[in-house]
Amino acid sequence: MRVIIATDLSGASLAAVASVTTCSPVDFSAVVLVHAVDLDLYTAGGTVPAVLELAEQSLGEIAESLRASGFEVTVRAEVGRATEVIERVAAEEDIDLVVMSNLGKGAVSGRLLGSTAENIASSGRLPVLIERVREDAGAWCRIAECHPFGKVLVGADLSESLREQLALVGRLPGLGAVRVLHVTDADADQTAILERVETLMADARESGMSPEVALRIGTDPASELLAEAAEWGATLIAVSPRTHGLLHRALWGSTARSLAKEGSVPVLFVPPGDEL
Repeated sequence: MRVIIATDLSGASLAAVASVTTCSPVDFSAVVLVHAVDLDLYTAGGTVPAVLELAEQSLGEIAESLRASGFEVTVRAEVGRATEVIERVAAEEDIDLVVMSNLGKGAVSGRLLGSTAENIASSGRLPVLIERVREDAGAWCRIAECHPFGKVLVGADLSESLREQLALVGRLPGLGAVRVLHVTDADADQTAILERVETLMADARESGMSPEVALRIGTDPASELLAEAAEWGATLIAVSPRTHGLLHRALWGSTARSLAKEGSVPVLFVPPGDEL
């Protein structure tokens, strides 16, 4: 799997590097460190070449630590809006997954990494793993210190997007247990729901995956997903940023944002449909 680690070079954003280093170097055939210099936001002065040189120097130091651990690393510091730079580099480097922190230079105020994670995840073109981070004794680190793909909880509606979610989850390096969770209301036909979920999981089972299935009764998908993740000991929650039913249009500002801001484990946003 080829992965981008997107960073604004803040301590909060660099904590996402640990999400990759927790895995084995053989899990990732290539790691690309990406930093975008957005001239519309840049106010610190200095020339563009100087800013790029400084960014490349900082990325180079991070790259050396990754290489020392056995990873193959490329550094890309480029001018442009972060979302556009990441998507362009992803296309050029044939990237399978984007990894970034939920916090960046505005970490103290709690904002997302320049809304970049939000924009990429909702665009439906690239899978995005958003690493949850916290500050501890003046240093930023991942909230969850374990392997991110050990126990994956897949938030599922009853649409075809579940097939795409499981297809990507099945390619995650070092994948352990998988549980599929559907949130429904008390009046729903649970037997029919389980039959539908099993139908959607057929491809995954044929590929050798053995996901468990769980139902929770509730009206707040984010709360139920977080509760299930805590009870089951999930190391990652995977959802599609455009779904239906009780996970209706789980775009930023609702379920997806809640998961990225309130959870204790990383969140993986899977593009729906043919865009995967």
